[in-house]
Amino acid sequence: EIWVGLGMDTGLRWEILRDLVFYLLLPILIFEAAINIDTRLLRRDALLIGSLSLPLLLVAAGLAAAVVWWLMGGALDHSWALALLVGAMICATDPAMISGLLGGNGGGQRAQGILEGESLINDATTITLFVMLSAWLTTPDSSLSTGAFAGRFALTLLGGAALGVLLGWLLDRVIGPANDKVLATSATLVLAFASFWIGEHLLGLSGVVATLTAGVTVAWRQRRHRSEEDIAFALDAWQLLGFCANAMLFFAVGMSITVGMFQEHWLAMLIGIAAALLSRAVIVFLGVGPLSWLPRVGRLGLAEQNLLMWGGIRGAVAIALALSLSTDIPHWYTIQSTVYGVALFSLVVQTPLLPRLASGKTVKPGGDSDGAVV
Repeated sequence: EIWVGLGMDTGLRWEILRDLVFYLLLPILIFEAAINIDTRLLRRDALLIGSLSLPLLLVAAGLAAAVVWWLMGGALDHSWALALLVGAMICATDPAMISGLLGGNGGGQRAQGILEGESLINDATTITLFVMLSAWLTTPDSSLSTGAFAGRFALTLLGGAALGVLLGWLLDRVIGPANDKVLATSATLVLAFASFWIGEHLLGLSGVVATLTAGVTVAWRQRRHRSEEDIAFALDAWQLLGFCANAMLFFAVGMSITVGMFQEHWLAMLIGIAAALLSRAVIVFLGVGPLSWLPRVGRLGLAEQNLLMWGGIRGAVAIALALSLSTDIPHWYTIQSTVYGVALFSLVVQTPLLPRLASGKTVKPGGDSDGAVV
């Protein structure tokens, strides 16, 4: 804003910014999170992670959309589609930030695993929903019913997942015998972008889901037959790429955010924050909590549920979606301001709170002490 006030052109255009964020930064962020996930943790709490990141995520997005539509419907022309777009965007959580805040904290190991697994799949689901809603809002298809939209959404997700698994398996077969760690790491970089592009452009599937499952597949396969040194080299390289992608995202936010957003849309920001917190509380305390009482799942105590509640941090992915929001979408500036406000609340309030919650006494699975991962 200072640059613009001085009469200087920042050079930022929506088309350039959207392509930079969506086709360069998002694949890096998703793949980096995917190869770092511990698949053993995913297996141990598969029911809770799957519930949080798929059906309960859709419930959360719907609840958030209902709050947004009810409290700020006039600002969005009382459009359910726009409200649902906001709901989806503010439900995207950040696995990298969660890992950085809770890493090494023994008090929240199980909750950290659930949060990381949830955030990973959550991001893929919300990005897919965002892409489909954005496309429908910019080129409305009156013949597309709710059922048809849901069917297309499911097909896009499942097709992208199958594509990613296939490409990850093929890459592992090709580079499996290679002893060159630089070559192997470079191949994963190609895989991240190739899976995204093939899914998104060639097959009309979810590119981000393809990138996610490709990363998880190749990480699982590589851990079975590559040395610890090779794996550490690849993880370090991707950690650097992820850091650079996050830095570029927040730089873009700094260039696009204005004081006017807070002056004109402060109420929309507060409504977005309330919607995000309320929907998160409902799916954690009324969804995940009761599910954890099922046999062989492992009961979650109140301390762990609190950690899951406040651990839904909105960070890089929510910001990336806000930056890639099309200016052809009605009230895009209001929507972008709302998402920025929610992300800022997460960074300023939730981020310092999370380590304090994790340092408290945590109820272990089934009431026992920490056990081995199975």
